[in-house]
Amino acid sequence: MRPFLDSGFLLTLLFETRGSPTAWRIARQLPGPLHLANLQRLNVENRLLREMESPQTNARQKAFATAALQHFRHYFDEQVFISMPIDYDLAIHLANQWQQRLTGATPPLLLLLWPALAATSGSTHFLSFDPRCRQLAKSAGLAVLPESLRP
Repeated sequence: MRPFLDSGFLLTLLFETRGSPTAWRIARQLPGPLHLANLQRLNVENRLLREMESPQTNARQKAFATAALQHFRHYFDEQVFISMPIDYDLAIHLANQWQQRLTGATPPLLLLLWPALAATSGSTHFLSFDPRCRQLAKSAGLAVLPESLRP
């Protein structure tokens, strides 16, 4: 089993949300370390830093973002997460093919790219709570986790 976590699933491991117990239950069963694309690392760190720096963010939200960033970096230091090489051109090509087929229901770029990265990186499983990403991953032959989004 070679899992790929989309950024939403990854953030659910860093922030306490409704999906966190499910995400942690699944993550604990996976063979480690968990491989992440460098783009995921950049995306997550960017989001957390912007949250910490935003004047619209209250003190509690800044504290949560700060703690999440510390945990995220610690997980890399401890090799819970490691970066994996990705052929971004191939993944972008696949995401573009999907985008052309989804006329009228085009999801945001990264929601196209995460399953494309998973499909082109040799992953066998795609971990996501977003039905749009999950559908694309299934169409590429990946198993999705959690198996169902129903509570």
